[in-house]
Amino acid sequence: MTGVTHDSREAGPGVAFVAVPGFKRDGTMFAAEAVRRGSPFAVAEREVSSVPTAVVPNAREALAALAAAVYGNPSERMEVYGVTGTNGKTTTSYALHAILAAAHGEAACGLMTTAGTVSGGERPSTPPVRTTPEAPEVQRLLAGMRERGVRRVVLEVSSHGIALKRVAGTRFAGALFTNLTRDHLDLHGSMEEYYRTKRELFRWVASGGPKLVNAEDAHGRRIAAEIEGVKTFGGTPDADYRVTSVRAERGGTAFSLSHDGRSLELRTSLLGPYNVLNAAGAAAFALELGTDSEMVGRAVSGMPQVPGRFERVLAAGEFGFEVIVDYAHTDVGLEAVLKVARGVAEANGSTGGRVVCVFGAAGERDGDKRPKMGRVASELADRSIVTTDDAYSEDPMKIAREVAAGVATETGRSEIILDRREAIRRALGRARAGDVVVVAGKGHETVQHLPEGDVPFHDASVVRELLRELRRK
Repeated sequence: MTGVTHDSREAGPGVAFVAVPGFKRDGTMFAAEAVRRGSPFAVAEREVSSVPTAVVPNAREALAALAAAVYGNPSERMEVYGVTGTNGKTTTSYALHAILAAAHGEAACGLMTTAGTVSGGERPSTPPVRTTPEAPEVQRLLAGMRERGVRRVVLEVSSHGIALKRVAGTRFAGALFTNLTRDHLDLHGSMEEYYRTKRELFRWVASGGPKLVNAEDAHGRRIAAEIEGVKTFGGTPDADYRVTSVRAERGGTAFSLSHDGRSLELRTSLLGPYNVLNAAGAAAFALELGTDSEMVGRAVSGMPQVPGRFERVLAAGEFGFEVIVDYAHTDVGLEAVLKVARGVAEANGSTGGRVVCVFGAAGERDGDKRPKMGRVASELADRSIVTTDDAYSEDPMKIAREVAAGVATETGRSEIILDRREAIRRALGRARAGDVVVVAGKGHETVQHLPEGDVPFHDASVVRELLRELRRK
């Protein structure tokens, strides 16, 4: 065998086809096509008529096991560190990668996240489709990194990645947990099952590997109580790595990280309490690995902006207002971003200081969070525009109305504009000096999934295009 795939279009001689049960269609429907393309057999949870079939109890587990074997089990000769949680995974992963790259050299470090992949300092031109790719892609990327000389990889691990076996077969040398808030209940069914899925990553960590959790999150404390060898970080008095003396500084945030009687002063260009925890988690993890504390401090200070994570597309300058693009797509994430935006706006004082928010909610996902997002935006933004996110096959107007149903009636400063570009144009056109415009939901993503099909759409690029239009006017 030279390959394995779950996509019949990639089938061919020497490539095993695994018929994965999908949410909409069963992979066995494509087994015959895969064999016609040259695959010698199919792997499935039941026999497939007229197709040589290897019957297995769990097709996804088989896909992961085959993928790891085909690519030579790359994680067994690398240090792979998994970062999981609801919010903050990407930023924490970027921070940890920055620290490791500073300590061991960028050529020896890799990164696999929602916002992009970095292999030995190089970034592929094609952005990832999922937070955690399917098993063959995970193993292929790891194998490619190893061939390039990468020895340490930070891997952002979603709950889908765990539940759907995308990272099964990967040897994890350490794990970090950020937090857990309502999300993905369309997959997991309950918060308890969502939690158990996240916790599973810590059971996979190799003996002696660092395991860090956020002590300020109840689920983080629960993991620490249920899994042996877990250490904590955060602002709680009993945290193993305690965050203290948090203070805003011009263009960033400073804080102290105390551990075993020693204190490390850290400064980051990231804003907001949640980003303090993201940076603290990455720093604590690196210290657990034995990284020099001065190196940690320099790396955190020099960490680049994370794509689509409170990304400052426009600083107050020519137009007098700022524009922020963020991936926030839950009520908790949106609340955190808008609170930071409010702080930036208030710092602008008499020059304006309003917050304008453009956001939406995804289709085919947990619908209960939609009105919650509407209420958060109406309470924390001076003006909110509900627009279309990734509707998939759902009616965008139906989604928007469910979001708008949560708008606090006492504020009423909200409207619906389904066309996302037009919604952003309206927000920019209304912004005045001192304001902060937040475009939330899509972040780094470059495609919008709509009922009529996928269309190219990148919030930061659209913002820049519309600002050029404003400049010409």
